[in-house]
Amino acid sequence: MGNELDLIKEYFEYNTYVRRKYFDKIFKELPETERHKDRGASFPSLVDIFVHVLDGYRYWLYYTINDKVNEYFSLRGKIKSSEDVEKEMKNVEKLIDDFFNNLKEEDLDRLIVYSYKNRKYQIKLKTILLHLIEEELQHRGELNALLWQINIDPPVTGYDEWIEQKK
Repeated sequence: MGNELDLIKEYFEYNTYVRRKYFDKIFKELPETERHKDRGASFPSLVDIFVHVLDGYRYWLYYTINDKVNEYFSLRGKIKSSEDVEKEMKNVEKLIDDFFNNLKEEDLDRLIVYSYKNRKYQIKLKTILLHLIEEELQHRGELNALLWQINIDPPVTGYDEWIEQKK
């Protein structure tokens, strides 16, 4: 690992790897009623939380960066089947890959300017990327707690464990 961009890319790769494990746990192992049950969390169901994470990537890496926030729409509540969620997860993975393919270290300090409801905002690209890492980790912890409440072991995979698997 050579620089800050490499580290950020590595965390995105880690989150993608673990996100797939949570997809399998939620969509391939749990009965549909458990997936969609309102659990009174940040978003009602396990599916809603999972889709919210995907929405975050869409919002920041496409709509915000391209100054199209006013066109953004959430997929939460609109996609529910495992097939639709998996398709969107793959779209997000491609969005992430395409985004990082052309990114250079100096781009991290680039100021992203976007408009929302006739008001201009600005944020550093690095801040967006670090927020996406933090956001997914926060909601993954939430998914862990909700899965434990129904006596399901979440697919917890620590960064250190993932690094060892990569070797």
